[in-house]
Amino acid sequence: MADAAQELTGSPEFEPPRPPQVFVRAFTVPSGLPWEQMRAAQLEARHGSPLPIGEVMHRVRRVGPWSLGRAGRFAAFYIRARDYEGPFETIVDVNGALTPIAFGAPVRKLRQAGDLLGAAGVSMAVAGLVVVAVSVGLKSRSAAEDHLTHAERLAARQSHAADRLQHQRDLTMALTVAPGASHPLSAALSDLAWASAAKAPDSRIFAIHWDRGLLAVETRGEGAPFVASDRLVQRSARPLRPGVWLWGVTPAGAVNSGFLK
Repeated sequence: MADAAQELTGSPEFEPPRPPQVFVRAFTVPSGLPWEQMRAAQLEARHGSPLPIGEVMHRVRRVGPWSLGRAGRFAAFYIRARDYEGPFETIVDVNGALTPIAFGAPVRKLRQAGDLLGAAGVSMAVAGLVVVAVSVGLKSRSAAEDHLTHAERLAARQSHAADRLQHQRDLTMALTVAPGASHPLSAALSDLAWASAAKAPDSRIFAIHWDRGLLAVETRGEGAPFVASDRLVQRSARPLRPGVWLWGVTPAGAVNSGFLK
């Protein structure tokens, strides 16, 4: 049987299994600390996947030396998950540079190759880390953090949009069934629009009340919350609670119609 196996493997028709096709995409991330750049690269690799992320296996590699105050160069490598049959290693051309990459394989050999190819880059990174401790400013860090949170904000917006829609529906229902429903909804919306336009720049409004055409707001501090002169704004005689005051606002047109007389 051993002779038969040797004869089979030595036949010209026998071919070892070919590794899956590797797709590569090069990109850059904003300047920052090395580990922050790697986090940003991982997010970019997931969002920039050529197929849904659940259908691929991917790896991320830095393809250029880290440098203080400069964007980081990375590459993302993808294979179809359905094509993966076992660990393998290969070398991929990334913008003219041969880059070793492994999927499920031991990376000791690849690390040795990376050490030889990037020895100069490692030295620069070590020296740069010492400088970072005293010279990296808030601007560079803010740019990196903005990039990292961008993807998280995109995911959160969908949830927030649903919450806002439900809030608007609840507000419309409350205004429709509340006492004084003879006042059209447009009157409440008009008062809210006026409050937004007339708000004083330094006022801190954290609650708005509307009932039967009357508008009132709760603010922190004793300063008037609005700067417009077309309505009378009057503060309550006593604070609702320490530091919080209630301000009443006359209806639209009350100043010129004699409503206050």
